[in-house]
Amino acid sequence: MSRNGHIHLRCELGSIAMITDSKFSINKGIIVKVIEPMGLMHWPDIDWGVIPVWRVKVLAQGHAICYHLPKKGELRHERVGLVPDRFLRCLTPLSGQLRFEFEDYEPEPDLEPMAL
Repeated sequence: MSRNGHIHLRCELGSIAMITDSKFSINKGIIVKVIEPMGLMHWPDIDWGVIPVWRVKVLAQGHAICYHLPKKGELRHERVGLVPDRFLRCLTPLSGQLRFEFEDYEPEPDLEPMAL
């Protein structure tokens, strides 16, 4: 968050982006389309509060995002899933119109954590 309280985002609604950070190396490099803001959430293995999270859709056929669901002890492979903004690198120019997409969101209650 900046000094004036605005959240600086790497992506915006409709962006094409690449996953650059993940617990699982298989997720790195996957190209996704940002389809919906999910608000500010706690994310597993990130201890510094809530962060902006997007719902994304994998664009390449035959690829999926790998998630670990610790409470269920299972791995899931999803074509549509959640990814923190800071784990993405935007590949399309930002319009600047949606820079503050998450300003009005209240933090989500702790859902079952997923590790990306």
